[in-house]
Amino acid sequence: MNNELKTNIPVVSAIIERVHGGEREILVQTRWKPDRDPEYSGTLEIPAGWIDLYENVYDALKREVLEETGLAVTRIYPDIHTEVHAPKDDGAFAFVPLCCQQQLRGGKPWIGFVFLCEVEDKEPVPQENEVRDVRWMKKEDLRKLFNEAPEKIFTLQLGVLDYYLNYLGRVVTD
Repeated sequence: MNNELKTNIPVVSAIIERVHGGEREILVQTRWKPDRDPEYSGTLEIPAGWIDLYENVYDALKREVLEETGLAVTRIYPDIHTEVHAPKDDGAFAFVPLCCQQQLRGGKPWIGFVFLCEVEDKEPVPQENEVRDVRWMKKEDLRKLFNEAPEKIFTLQLGVLDYYLNYLGRVVTD
């Protein structure tokens, strides 16, 4: 029997949207990790990243968005969670993401939680060792790319975008 721990890699992803000029836009970026992830480098993605050991999922989401885009998260949807329960010098809580995601084969064994976010009203600044070309894309242009050239989008996020574009049906708000 192999003694190696076999587990998925926990990640958070952020669908960041705004209304600009009367049109809904989504913040996207070009994944750029040619040395660490050559298979997916150059594909379109939404901000995402690993959840560190014992890191609160909301803190991980805010950290990853800031690291990749230079933008601070100002709101997260849905914002549904319990208090932290810690009866034995431990801690746990329950939360509700917008949706969940999982890589089933190829790539890395990612599994994660996706949230809809708003960020501060500033222009994004790509972090060169992580991503390139961070930009706002009209939701309808993203839908067109999703339908006509899904191979140009990071595979892990295809299900997320399918859910957002085709199943969610409306923006989640308080």
